[in-house]
Amino acid sequence: MMFEKLLTSIGVGNLTIDTRLEKTTFNEEEPIKGKVIFKGGSCDLKVEYIMLSLIERVNNQNEDSDFSEFDYELHKHKVNKSFLIKKKDHQEYEFEFKLEQIEFKGEPEEIFLKTHVHIDQSVGADDEERLNIIR
Repeated sequence: MMFEKLLTSIGVGNLTIDTRLEKTTFNEEEPIKGKVIFKGGSCDLKVEYIMLSLIERVNNQNEDSDFSEFDYELHKHKVNKSFLIKKKDHQEYEFEFKLEQIEFKGEPEEIFLKTHVHIDQSVGADDEERLNIIR
């Protein structure tokens, strides 16, 4: 059991997540709704919090740059809910948040919701879901 916890702390046999949006197109005024599906790894893990970040990806127009695109964080929603995911267990957490005064940096190539699950003393889990926002 001790060896499993050590492996999980560096990401081997760790928790996996899948973020699913209620739909893929949202109006700017309506809340973004969805759920995060958790699949437990090789040992019990305590989730400290969930961070949902709305990201806009834009093309870099500077031909001299090493980066072809940039990511800008438009909105952050932190879920301060701590809970335990048991070994090999499946759980779901539904979320809903409203967008407030979003200022786009340009004409985004894509917009996506990045989900990060923070696990104390371990490698967290991440997921991204693409979506459209009608302005």
